[in-house]
Amino acid sequence: MQSNCNCNLLATSNLFLPMKHYTHSLVLAFRASALGALLSVGLSTAEAQTDEEDFVYHVGEESPIAGHGFSIGGFIFPELFITGTGGLFEPGSNPEDYSNSEHDPANEIGIQSIELDLAFLFSDTLSGFVSGAGFQTGDHEWEAELEEAFLSVQINDSISVAGGQFLNEVGFQAHRHTHAWDFVNQNLINGRFLNEGHLITQGGRVTIDSPETGILTLGVGGVRSHSHEEEEEEEHAVEAHGSEFTQFVFTVDHKFQLPSDPSLTIASFLSGGENGIYDETYVFGVGFRKIWNGHNHGSGAPEFCTGAVQLQSEFMKRTVQGLNEDGELFDFDDYGFSTSILYGLTDSIILSLRHDFVSEVEHSEMYATHRISPAITAFFGPDNRIRTRLQYDYVDHEEVGGEHVAWFQVMLYLGGDGTHAGHNH
Repeated sequence: MQSNCNCNLLATSNLFLPMKHYTHSLVLAFRASALGALLSVGLSTAEAQTDEEDFVYHVGEESPIAGHGFSIGGFIFPELFITGTGGLFEPGSNPEDYSNSEHDPANEIGIQSIELDLAFLFSDTLSGFVSGAGFQTGDHEWEAELEEAFLSVQINDSISVAGGQFLNEVGFQAHRHTHAWDFVNQNLINGRFLNEGHLITQGGRVTIDSPETGILTLGVGGVRSHSHEEEEEEEHAVEAHGSEFTQFVFTVDHKFQLPSDPSLTIASFLSGGENGIYDETYVFGVGFRKIWNGHNHGSGAPEFCTGAVQLQSEFMKRTVQGLNEDGELFDFDDYGFSTSILYGLTDSIILSLRHDFVSEVEHSEMYATHRISPAITAFFGPDNRIRTRLQYDYVDHEEVGGEHVAWFQVMLYLGGDGTHAGHNH
């Protein structure tokens, strides 16, 4: 089956550059010029593909240069994602001031992530998946982690059981690896409420997929905690991370499409477990995703083409109980939301806008924060395997007021099937 457009569901400006010192202004102006030139090249290339010699991707067609269709032994299918990101910041600020997870950009320019995914297809009923990532922390120090490694058994047409280490299914964002984000950085609610966005569990998962009732995912197991040793000197970081899940967690996630409108998906979810302050944390939420003008060209999911629009929103509320330094029981609630809209300007260019919010936690260093993020994403190259993204963040923080930052990101994708429609693993 052939596709008539080169489509992607990966998504993402305005630059505000305050000039406080003349010397610093020259540096920022030079960087902005460089980013503008890079973006112009990406947009010109994408426009040329669309208007002059449109690249048409045929599902199943192999591109050896990009590793399309490459496998090891006919049952191991690798994918590689290399993402580099640079930013422009206000005087006196740095990338870590805007970081919401360990996978957010941590340097003025550097490698945000190198991800290797291995899909194992042993039979029609037995499969596996392994995902590892390397990334640069502050000062360009390298770290690596194993994010997922599990086996899955398809019991029947509706039920599958998986065991190992996996990203928990909690709403629309939590199970997505860094390369599949629609924006440069993690959503605020995911970063604060779900262990920096990636609630990695070592245990079991059951998925029940029914056309009548939707997809129900149940997960349970131990939590693979993130390391925060370098942050322990900052009191607010210890308090914030103390409310995260630390040892045991269970999750319930339900998604269903309305029978009258399959393009509308409704989500509800709940997570609960032990935290780092000797008690329990619970997170529950609801969300929806609506797609207009989505198409299916044989890749197995709606694809994001010219004129397509996606509106998505998630709301989360968290309840935390714990013990303070005096051994006294205390509790608090916080909440937030993340809403985004994506528009397919062409088959290779996506415009997007996101609004994030998380509430204040009294008597702590967790402040109310708003973030507005317009972005533009352009794909080009063989099978659209080069992605460029320009994003502007306006962050309104209760403690420091409004701040501005601009990001430029480039990602190279090798292996796989050459399309990211619905590629949310």
